[in-house]
Amino acid sequence: MKPTKKQNGFTLIELLVVIAIIALLLSIVMPALSRAKLYAQKILCGNDVRQQGLGTLLYSNDNDSAVPRSEGGNWLWDVSFWCTNELSLYAGFDDNKTYFCPANKSKQHDDARFWQFSLLYGSGGPYTQKEPLRDESNMHINQLKSNYRVLPYVYMWDKYDPSTGDSLLPATLVTGEPARWITKLSDLPSASSKEMIFDAIISANNQYNFFDIRNGGMWDMSGETLSDNSNHLSRQTIRVSSGSGPKPDGSQIVFADGHVEWRKFEDMRHRLTRGNWFWW
Repeated sequence: MKPTKKQNGFTLIELLVVIAIIALLLSIVMPALSRAKLYAQKILCGNDVRQQGLGTLLYSNDNDSAVPRSEGGNWLWDVSFWCTNELSLYAGFDDNKTYFCPANKSKQHDDARFWQFSLLYGSGGPYTQKEPLRDESNMHINQLKSNYRVLPYVYMWDKYDPSTGDSLLPATLVTGEPARWITKLSDLPSASSKEMIFDAIISANNQYNFFDIRNGGMWDMSGETLSDNSNHLSRQTIRVSSGSGPKPDGSQIVFADGHVEWRKFEDMRHRLTRGNWFWW
């Protein structure tokens, strides 16, 4: 009688052990990969604001220390076509990805709803899906100055009424401190401590909701389908009386002297209310 040939393969117990080991390894590796991804996004974002800061400084050097102020728009991330064109020209980049934080999942560089917001808003719609970019090459300078983009970064440049030249922004923040909107870099008492461009961290109205924010023109233009998310959301949860949700991790900030710093959310305060709460 021939000996029985041994069967190759795993037993059920061996398979279960292997699966358990793989699951354990994944539980160890995945958080590390997630942290590495967040860190990479911070690095890329820091480079974006540094490039925009460089464009501002070079523009200021050629324009009697003035920064490229915007007319129109309501929020601090409403920036005219002309402003971004000037920054790109002076800093030497032509890719509009520089104006979009890689950690922000709602605002995309190739979506006209953000990059060319004012061209779409009030022109029909609702715009519930991603819109292709429009041609800006033949726009007159007055059109470039009056139309604006909605970006994921806050710009501390003063906004003005083109008919009067008066500022459109409040003189005092909700904290009671002077707002110090930037018109000329030479007017700043300390450029190294003055925030110039940084990640937008906002909460909805008077609640600590930093995710799925349903206020503003974006919500209206999209037929109440496009909410907003703040940048660099951490894996932690913030709990308040109204509920709980993702907690911001912090913000990359370029200061008026051109250097970049990361500020943790724990070191931020609610400083401005314009439809939503702005934090820095």
